Amino acid sequence: MPEFDNAIVEKRQRVSAVWLLPIVAALIAAWLLYKNINETGLVVQVEFATGSGITAEKTLVIYQGITVGKVSDVRLNDDFQGVTAVLELDKRIAPLIRKKTAFWLVSPQISLSRISGLDTLVSGNYISFLPGEGKAATEFTALTEAPAITGDSEGLQVHLQAPALGSVSIGAPVLFHQVEVGKVEAYQLSDEGVDISLRIAPRYKHLVKAESQFWNVSGISIEASLADGVSVETGSVASILSGGIAFDSPSEGTPAENGQRYPLNASHKDLAESVKTRIHFAKADGLTKGSAVRLMGIKIGQVEALHFSGDDASAGVTAEVRIHAPYQRHLNASAEFWLVKPEINGVTVRGLDTLISGPYIAARSQGASSPLAADYNALSAPPSSRINAPGLRLKLRTEELRSVDVGSKIYYRKIAVGQVESVALDSKGVTLGIFIHEAYRKLVHRDSRFYNASGISISGGFGGLDLQADSVASILAGGIAFYTPDSPKPQRAWEGLQYTLFNDFKSSQADKGLEIVLHFANAVSLSKGTELKYQGIKVGEVVNVALDAKMAGVDVTARLEPSARALAKEGSRFWLVRPELGLVGTRNLETLVTGAYISVEPGVGDTSLHFQGLDRAPLASAPERGLNLV
Repeated sequence: MPEFDNAIVEKRQRVSAVWLLPIVAALIAAWLLYKNINETGLVVQVEFATGSGITAEKTLVIYQGITVGKVSDVRLNDDFQGVTAVLELDKRIAPLIRKKTAFWLVSPQISLSRISGLDTLVSGNYISFLPGEGKAATEFTALTEAPAITGDSEGLQVHLQAPALGSVSIGAPVLFHQVEVGKVEAYQLSDEGVDISLRIAPRYKHLVKAESQFWNVSGISIEASLADGVSVETGSVASILSGGIAFDSPSEGTPAENGQRYPLNASHKDLAESVKTRIHFAKADGLTKGSAVRLMGIKIGQVEALHFSGDDASAGVTAEVRIHAPYQRHLNASAEFWLVKPEINGVTVRGLDTLISGPYIAARSQGASSPLAADYNALSAPPSSRINAPGLRLKLRTEELRSVDVGSKIYYRKIAVGQVESVALDSKGVTLGIFIHEAYRKLVHRDSRFYNASGISISGGFGGLDLQADSVASILAGGIAFYTPDSPKPQRAWEGLQYTLFNDFKSSQADKGLEIVLHFANAVSLSKGTELKYQGIKVGEVVNVALDAKMAGVDVTARLEPSARALAKEGSRFWLVRPELGLVGTRNLETLVTGAYISVEPGVGDTSLHFQGLDRAPLASAPERGLNLV
């Protein structure tokens, strides 16, 4: 039997499979703990004045448009004054949650002054925050509204100083040439009024210069007057609703620094470049705050305040006046100012536009531009109307002035080409100095005729009226018109040439017609304007009726039309045609409507200017053929 070696028995230790289960359980528990801690994130508590709009598990926490958490619980405070919301935040934003971090509730706000949070109409209210500095913290008190800066602080911040806030609100646009380049960040009261902070977007901050000027464009500004029409000034639609601020900058200037301060003007017209001055009046009839200051008819400023010049009211009135940019460069220390108000009398009509717009201050300045004086004494009357410009100056002679005065216009074909500069009275009549603008001097010839175009001229009778008038301005304020007759050798007028001023257009044409004298026994049915007719056509009219030298009748002066000069011949017969009513016969009934007139039968002799008028039509001459019976 074979022999075998003795077996060696060794005892080994093994881990039982039973222990695998607790090990796996421990690993799962550790992983779940890690996952729970990691997913739970950062928990903070924010105290709100009210819980309105905050719902647990629904209200989100959003930062720069990204959801970073939600409200896990909402509970009343121990003192029942407000609520505390427990926020579960993404752990990755923990570096942003510091002691000075600001939380607030975003909800829709719609009003005339502000529109914000419109996205919550769809998504619902949410909580937002602004990162702050300091140590890490978990308890906060919410703001009642969004802070002035709700994003990064990039861009340019400037401050405006204003006496009052007006309708400007946080978030209002800042406009440059009506393009939005920034927003109003905040405002607060100061010793000088209100301090307003603006934030200009980074890409537009180069537009703001140290010399920039800012003004309020909130709402709509409407000005209306007879002289200026209607002026509407406004900014963008957003500035109408929520207020707005606009600014302008020179093309070359020093770039503005962060935190630079500027004054805020009430409007574009009140820019810093405008200047103030004082004008003293003996009387300020009709002037009010806002009355215009005009230079050559253009509004260059306005009255900002009125007060007595001294303790005694008889010392006069001082007007505080602002001259707008850039018009102050057209004035200087020797500028003249006077009050323009309506003047209506038998000779003068001025300032009719002030009947609606109110009196205003007129200005005139000659010489080089220079800074305005601090004080001016207003003229008691408008200064001399002599025009400082190239042109032609002439003289007109007339027996009486009628309604023409200094400043009355000179018209050619109803277009103003000059004006009356001076009026001088002497024992023989009136001399008027007139000015014709250089562009129109070639219209005036040696043979030109000037006549009074003031008011309305009406002539005629029952048969019709002849109405003559020039422009509306000449009717109201007086005026002179002229025309130039055709001439084979026209000659241009020269400086200082004197003309006769005729009373009206017809009298200026007197030498074209022919004046004759008719002697009648009486002046019944005869008067100035009575027509002369030949075969039913008007050939002239009566210009004067007067007693003859022997007091035995009347001399009627009549002017024949140029085309009827041939009627002034020996043998011509003139008689008065008037209505005849009776049992025997009725004649000339048309004169009941048209009025009496003088009829004429032409003669064939030499020219004559004096005729014996007949009271009735002459007998008809016997015909050469036929049977004549008596």
